[in-house]
Amino acid sequence: MRKKNKLWKRIPVLARLGENVGLLLVILKYKIGADVLHMNERADPDAEEWHDNPWQQVFNRRRDFAVQHSKDKKVLDLCCGTGWTSHAMAKVATHVTAVDYSDQALSIARERYGLDNIDFIQMDATDLSMESDSFDTVVSMEAIEHFTKENGDKLIREVHRVLKDGGVFVGSTPAVENRNPLKIYSLQLQDPYHLFLYSKAILEAALGEVFREVEVIPQENDWLLFACKK
Repeated sequence: MRKKNKLWKRIPVLARLGENVGLLLVILKYKIGADVLHMNERADPDAEEWHDNPWQQVFNRRRDFAVQHSKDKKVLDLCCGTGWTSHAMAKVATHVTAVDYSDQALSIARERYGLDNIDFIQMDATDLSMESDSFDTVVSMEAIEHFTKENGDKLIREVHRVLKDGGVFVGSTPAVENRNPLKIYSLQLQDPYHLFLYSKAILEAALGEVFREVEVIPQENDWLLFACKK
């Protein structure tokens, strides 16, 4: 019986050791560039590479979540990328202001997804030129992880500033509940555009610093939806 108890005590240690060995192999593979795949900074579900890909359904669920909070609203789309979510929201919103720092992404957005009630503008999401209390809804899908933690907090404060009282901030981000430093580092090597990765608790705390109501909703495939009210 004593031997069995000792074995059970060792299992978590062995599991962590096995995890760390696996993570070190992933890190080594990316460090030496052996058979690795880097993610693009911006995904467009209309692009050929995503056709028949299961992640296209995830993109659609994010888009639908944004649209759900945009009907008859004045909307700000932060870090809009190539504009496919902005376009979907504009079909139900009164107006969409879509901002991104990339001229290249905005050129694609204007050409592919332009509508009369969308303005695509180059701007830093952490330093918005809009007046306070300007928008009913702010949307930021798969964006906050592209900022450092400090700049992510700045983004949240800017969103709060430009929202009207009672306005809603909705978005999504990858979920990383395992805070093993090797795990986080390996994920950042796989997607170097992700500068800070959130767990549910960390995201709730960051949003709760400024918003009076916060809901963070875990999704399959390790990502989070969130909705906050000013």
